[in-house]
Amino acid sequence: MRIAAALALLLFATLANAQAPKSFAEGVVAFEKGEWKKAEQLMRETIAANPNESAGTVSIAGSWFETYVPHYFLARALAKQGKCEEALVAFAETERQGVTPTISDFARHLRTRGGCRPQAAPAKPPKVIKEATVPFGEEEEVVTPPPPVIPKRSEGPGRAEELKPAPKRVDDPSPQIRQRLRSAINSYLHGRYEETIRVLTESQFEDRNAAAEAALFRAAARDALYRIGGETDDALRRAIESDLRTYRELRPNGKPDPRMFSPRFIALTSPE
Repeated sequence: MRIAAALALLLFATLANAQAPKSFAEGVVAFEKGEWKKAEQLMRETIAANPNESAGTVSIAGSWFETYVPHYFLARALAKQGKCEEALVAFAETERQGVTPTISDFARHLRTRGGCRPQAAPAKPPKVIKEATVPFGEEEEVVTPPPPVIPKRSEGPGRAEELKPAPKRVDDPSPQIRQRLRSAINSYLHGRYEETIRVLTESQFEDRNAAAEAALFRAAARDALYRIGGETDDALRRAIESDLRTYRELRPNGKPDPRMFSPRFIALTSPE
């Protein structure tokens, strides 16, 4: 059964590759590089050749595969250029065809329409679990806060001892560290991978959790550049492996958030 399933998936991917114009792979690479106008042009060429989106994957470079959704990539490229009227049309078409709404990462951008249409409801505040915010880029971890300190009254009338400050958690990054992480994560989510690497390399993260997150996003940014470059840069590959080793050492039970990272990259974070 497993062999049959694997053969079916391989056949599905082969068929998708056969039906995907070469301009699709070129357009995806242009999009990842932030070349929005070029990506728009190539996706329009792709749609002219085959407008039917498919759940099958297409080889972009090496082991880099993407779902064949040219309307989706066209919509995001248009939104990046501020062409919202055209972008909304393309977003509506990719949603109508039904492939992108079933994939969480694509569906997230469908809801926001690439910034061309506000979300129907305001974004929810960061989820808090027992007064502990969810760590950057990780699934939720329940942390029990220390018990409150109840002030004791002294013997003298009307006087109370000062309330002792709660001990600072050793795994709670400072506001400055959190700001640097937020800046780097924002750059990563907008495809500015070199900027992500620079911020996370230049900054010092003494906090264990913050250092783990920095290593994780630095590895993800380097992996994106590695795939865009055709997976030929051995030095970049070794840097990715080094970052992931650091991440696993600092957070051996860490589970990267699937809303931020692809299944392929998440698989890389697991110990061999």
